[in-house]
Amino acid sequence: MVVIRSRPYIAALVLAAVLGVPVSIIAYGFLAFVAALQRFVFNELPNQVLGGPAPAWWPVPWLALCGLLTALTIRYLPGNGGHSPAFGFKTGGGPPTGQELVGIVLAALTTLSLGAVLGPEGPLIAIGGGLGALAVRLVKKDAPPMSLTIMASAGSFAAISTLLGSPVLGAFLIMEAAGIGGMTLSLVALPGLIASGVGALVFVGLDGWTGLGSFSLALPVVPPAVSPTLATMGWAVIMGAVGALLGWLIRWVALSLRPVVHLNRVLVTSALGLLIGLTAMAYQLISGHSFTQVLFSGQDALPELVEHAADYPLAVLVLLIACKTLVYGLSLSAFRGGPVFPSMFIGAALGIAASGLPGMNLAAGIGMGMGAMCAAMLRLPLTSTLLATLLLGVDGVAVTPQVVVAVAVAFVITNALPVPGPTASVTPDDPGGVQHQAPLRANHATEISSAGPLTARDRRIAWLFIIGSSLFALGAVPFYAEAVGLHWCGLTFFVGSLFFTCAAFLQYREAVDALPAMGSSRRQSLWAWAPRNLVWLAGALQLAGTLWFNWSTANALLVNLSAALAEQRVWRPDALGSVAFLASSAVALHYAGRGTIEGRPRPRAWKIGVINVAGSVAFGISAAAAFVIPSSGDLWNAELSNLGTLVGALCFLAGAVLMLSPESTDATVPADPGTHP
Repeated sequence: MVVIRSRPYIAALVLAAVLGVPVSIIAYGFLAFVAALQRFVFNELPNQVLGGPAPAWWPVPWLALCGLLTALTIRYLPGNGGHSPAFGFKTGGGPPTGQELVGIVLAALTTLSLGAVLGPEGPLIAIGGGLGALAVRLVKKDAPPMSLTIMASAGSFAAISTLLGSPVLGAFLIMEAAGIGGMTLSLVALPGLIASGVGALVFVGLDGWTGLGSFSLALPVVPPAVSPTLATMGWAVIMGAVGALLGWLIRWVALSLRPVVHLNRVLVTSALGLLIGLTAMAYQLISGHSFTQVLFSGQDALPELVEHAADYPLAVLVLLIACKTLVYGLSLSAFRGGPVFPSMFIGAALGIAASGLPGMNLAAGIGMGMGAMCAAMLRLPLTSTLLATLLLGVDGVAVTPQVVVAVAVAFVITNALPVPGPTASVTPDDPGGVQHQAPLRANHATEISSAGPLTARDRRIAWLFIIGSSLFALGAVPFYAEAVGLHWCGLTFFVGSLFFTCAAFLQYREAVDALPAMGSSRRQSLWAWAPRNLVWLAGALQLAGTLWFNWSTANALLVNLSAALAEQRVWRPDALGSVAFLASSAVALHYAGRGTIEGRPRPRAWKIGVINVAGSVAFGISAAAAFVIPSSGDLWNAELSNLGTLVGALCFLAGAVLMLSPESTDATVPADPGTHP
């Protein structure tokens, strides 16, 4: 109370009110600029260049550019571009300096405007905090730390004063995330609320003056709510569990990819952007809905999704949730932004998909879904409850009991689940280094550690497999052949098979180079014969399979093949290649299984082996379904063949990405002189 009554604190309140004006103007201008760039790149530019709306492939090059620009900003500008959103909603660590603000603004600008799936709240909080601290330093260079904390918080409050629909909700988000309590809460909250209130007035005034928009999260059309029932309370428990598991999966994708990102931030982030664009393209081709539902934070797409909830079939909703989940996890791993809005969008889609269940209604499903996903991703239960209920307006009061249950269940399960991601970890603000846990010393004489840095050849192999798998997956996407034509679709498979062959040859050469030396010198021959060596055998079988795939995909480009020739030149080598891949994957899994010790983590090679076996089985199913019926010349089951190819390609893509992840130092493989570990 003495502090609150003091003249410096009164002066701080006045400064907070004054500070709210420029900070909110800057925040409003940033949001308006992001919206203008989005509108130009994805709406106006296609009309100018193509004379019509953006085609399905339009986001692919822009997302690759998004990854490149974001990575260059993080890599070369001071400040690391702000906090990594993969670790959730983070505050603290001191406000950014003036030099760091430049990197934060540019990284967020490229991330948000070019389509990555993150929200603006994280960068805005950092920008507002940095401006608040900068104002204090300009007024008094030797200001005490508490003054910097109070004014930085006030700047953050003002920056997101209306972004979440209410200045109070934004303030509550910051305070719960920072863990502010006791008398500190009173000291920090009062200047922050004053700045937030002033900022809200500025946002409203600028909206009326410029007509650019309010940039406030709102649902103009809200489904009618009904009173809680035992059925909806039971579904709330299930929704909380589903939200927790889905949130864990998203965080696992993000945290597992972070070590890969730090191996080569520019290259990997660009590739992740490309993958995000391909996912959005696939969604539009399959569902017929715009790729914009998959891209961006979801803030603008959420009202349309809720308003037209009845028009979405269950299959489209499931596809939307799957695509948004994937690109959200990819964006968290390497880009810069906030985690709030994408989690709310996924939760709303999850609630709409569950609204057809017995005893469930639409308003309750949306509220429970948003609350559960926010609790899983933010790990802020009170803020998650307020986000879900206040957004639904008056109907939010009726669904509050179900939302509370869903949030509580999701929060408990999220904290009970193991921390996702690999053993190797990266600190939230690490500019590029990977911090490995100290290796455990095992007293097993028959084991050797398989941990160690990736070689240049290993990285080339992984990237060749990633490109080849991506091309196979792209060629198998429904409607892709309709979009580009059968010839270009076949050429996509052929080029993908060439990348497979290059990667398989490099792996085969690794196996040959690791063979025991004959006499006094190491083996230098290009080819070797060592069928009893499991690593060599797996590599040789895999290389043979890729060569058969080269032959089959090349012949598939020929036109007017008879049924007999198609069976002989296309189906037979495809089937042989699939059998070779399955045998190679089984041998590799058997070898990797030697390093499996009960009670210890599985080695990375074993995990890759399991994924590759699944991909080989899917390729085998695809080959069987692609059998050419002699009487008609048609495939036995074209849909199943495409599905098997798509699933197999995605499995091999996952295995290739895992190859880039550093091996846990706890993982071991058996010592085997004469084999490559």
